[in-house]
Amino acid sequence: MADDKTFHFLYKSHESNWKKMQPELVKTFAYFNKIVGEYPWKQYSFIQGGDGGMEYAMCTLVAGGEHYNSLLGTSIHELAHAWFQHLLATDEASYAWMDEGFTSFIEDLAMHTVVYPDSQKNLFQGAYRSYFSLVNSGLEEPATTHADRYHRNFPYSVMAYSKGLLFLTQIGYIIGESNLMKTLQQFYTDFAFKNPHPIDFIRTAEKVSGLQLGWFLNEFIETTHTADYAIDKVVANGNKTQITLKRIGRLPLPIDLFVIGKDASKTYCYIPLRMQFGEKENPYKNYPQKTFPAWGWAHPTYTFEVEMPLKDIQTIVIDPNNVTVDINKKNNVFENN
Repeated sequence: MADDKTFHFLYKSHESNWKKMQPELVKTFAYFNKIVGEYPWKQYSFIQGGDGGMEYAMCTLVAGGEHYNSLLGTSIHELAHAWFQHLLATDEASYAWMDEGFTSFIEDLAMHTVVYPDSQKNLFQGAYRSYFSLVNSGLEEPATTHADRYHRNFPYSVMAYSKGLLFLTQIGYIIGESNLMKTLQQFYTDFAFKNPHPIDFIRTAEKVSGLQLGWFLNEFIETTHTADYAIDKVVANGNKTQITLKRIGRLPLPIDLFVIGKDASKTYCYIPLRMQFGEKENPYKNYPQKTFPAWGWAHPTYTFEVEMPLKDIQTIVIDPNNVTVDINKKNNVFENN
């Protein structure tokens, strides 16, 4: 029992692992209720099955249990489906990236926050690695492809699980992480049991953040465009420094950029996209923010000045927290050696 919910664990073997994971799943269940919305039914069951894991409305079948980490991770993932595949009930064949991707997002959050809060593993690193691998393979297909129509299983798997997850990390980058979590909760409140479409999520995020986001749904989900921004030129201009950025990839994103002085000072420079029609709040509360005029997506370069002589600058870096899906991080950094 947890609050007013009853959990059933039905298994025939590997008793110690099945018992060990029970308190972790109870805590995870409460966490999903908190970050998405209240699970409405009185019970949920975890049932030992024959192969892998398969989610159902009030239960999941999970294979074996010989390996504890696999058993726990699969159980958490399948439990997370209860909110997206079943309560929101998105079309998992047409929008696999919403079902598997959103499920994987809160699964990773739970593993990082609830199960292994002291882990040094970077959150979502597996999804980024899988996505970059697919891009480099040249086999990517648009995430709008029907689940039964992918040419290979590899792109389907990455589009559904990884790119769907990264859709949320990128929305969080654009509108701010707190607004992303508010969007998830509002989306659940407004669309539970209503079979929502991708545009419903986008409109929810727009209402929460005040920003326009339809362009991102189009670029990231409906195409295979990739993001690649570079620091193109850094030029001294008296007591100021002129910086030119270049958009190499076709996927546009707003820019977070740090200018780090030789005295270790940091200035956060924010360049919104013109077509988002607004700005996010400063995500780096300990550093001053300088917001520059919006960058029009059709312009391949953007030049701006910072109030620091070039001789005093040590490093300039785009996306200092490595949140974006920029496929080439090497050209994101300028070192003033």
